[in-house]
Amino acid sequence: MRASHPRAGGSAARRSRILEDLATLLRDEVALYMCLEGKGAVFSVKSAEMFAFGKATIQNWARITPLGRAERVVQWIQEAANYCRNPRIRWAPPA
Repeated sequence: MRASHPRAGGSAARRSRILEDLATLLRDEVALYMCLEGKGAVFSVKSAEMFAFGKATIQNWARITPLGRAERVVQWIQEAANYCRNPRIRWAPPA
């Protein structure tokens, strides 16, 4: 993933967007799990009704620069927030 070049006014809009995405994920009914280590990373979002979203990077994580890792985590947060806004239930436990 290539780093985007800053544009006038773009930074504030991106910061606002990431805060909105985090607010979506940090609701009471959603569990957010992040494990970001030097050897790999796991990011998942769960709720009572569904396993919502999950991503993992193990093999390539060690070769990614710290900035590249940060960009990957931001991308996961955005994808997870989009998913949570329009969930597609994969599995629901029996009632």
